[in-house]
Amino acid sequence: MARIPVLPRRDVRLERRDAGLEPGGEDACHLHPVLGDERSDRERLHHTTVGERAAFRTTCAIDGPYAPAVDLVRPTADRLDEALTVLQASEIAVYGDSDWTAHELREEWERLDVEQDAWLVEVDGRMAGVAHLHEQKGGRYFGDAYVHPELTDRGVGTRLLASLEERVRELRPEWPDGERIVLEAAHLVGDDRAPGLFAGRGFEYARSFFRMVIDVTEAQPDPFWPEGVELRPFEPDRDGPMLYDAEIEAFSDEWDYVVHEYDTWRERAFGPSGFDPRLAPVVWAGDEVVAFSRNYAKRNGNWGFVGTLGVRPAWRRRGLGLALLCESFGRFRETGETTVALGVDVENPTGATRLYERAGMRVLWQADVWQKELRAAG
Repeated sequence: MARIPVLPRRDVRLERRDAGLEPGGEDACHLHPVLGDERSDRERLHHTTVGERAAFRTTCAIDGPYAPAVDLVRPTADRLDEALTVLQASEIAVYGDSDWTAHELREEWERLDVEQDAWLVEVDGRMAGVAHLHEQKGGRYFGDAYVHPELTDRGVGTRLLASLEERVRELRPEWPDGERIVLEAAHLVGDDRAPGLFAGRGFEYARSFFRMVIDVTEAQPDPFWPEGVELRPFEPDRDGPMLYDAEIEAFSDEWDYVVHEYDTWRERAFGPSGFDPRLAPVVWAGDEVVAFSRNYAKRNGNWGFVGTLGVRPAWRRRGLGLALLCESFGRFRETGETTVALGVDVENPTGATRLYERAGMRVLWQADVWQKELRAAG
């Protein structure tokens, strides 16, 4: 199953960031969360208005020739381009490209309560870092933080991780009773200093995810559909409840899957810009949805995105996962898209990565997820 993530980009999605350090610490180039939408399974691929700038100054004393002035401020619309530069630079430093676009960052800030759950960091007047805290899933909170690669070793990454943790602790009255509470964040593999930064802040490695892509400029193989199923045009108002039931069953064993009430799920599934029912193949057997792929145009990057691909357990091992991928690639290509991407849990028990490779996809980047326990279960 490919989900994303986000949250995800994203989603949700995995982002790079350059984490700064405290005295004696390490500076990491990229930290960020994996949202629920960024996981996959072999046959389940896995507004607040931006307010006035609110600044509060902090100073980090660092061993070195000078102590930089570090300002922690809130995002405002006029700072979007500066923030985007940080996000993109942090990713480019690791894998040579970036998933972030101005449109997606604007949507991200509109979804967040930026006066509580988003931060910008300036170092000597230059924007150096960005962080977002996304809504929780059960007892898990997802943090997303980035540092400009030219402004490492100034305490930025450490300050951003500390801000995320402080905010989650402020939310203690809302923590689910009895559940283990963790803060999650991730870094792109290739940022060699990030593991030391996370470990130094009390995080432990938890999971890895791939972003996989395929070039669909050329025609893809036609899908092969097993007997007893058919594709039908998808209408969210009419077919949403059936798709909802199918997704819950398909993802019941996923590492980070959380069941939401239907109205919440519907807003998450169909509300994000980029969702087009014509891009979403849904497979039926009689009056039951047995397999599906919720696809999005230009999501989590400048490409078509397979957000959630799932097959109900009773219908697995019949080729539906591969058929859905081929059908999705063809639909994206018909719109003029040249690249399609998805996110997958590396430890997916059904071998999703092998399925995607068989469909012609390749790994673009890997992100390692880390967790910090803030309260034990019970």
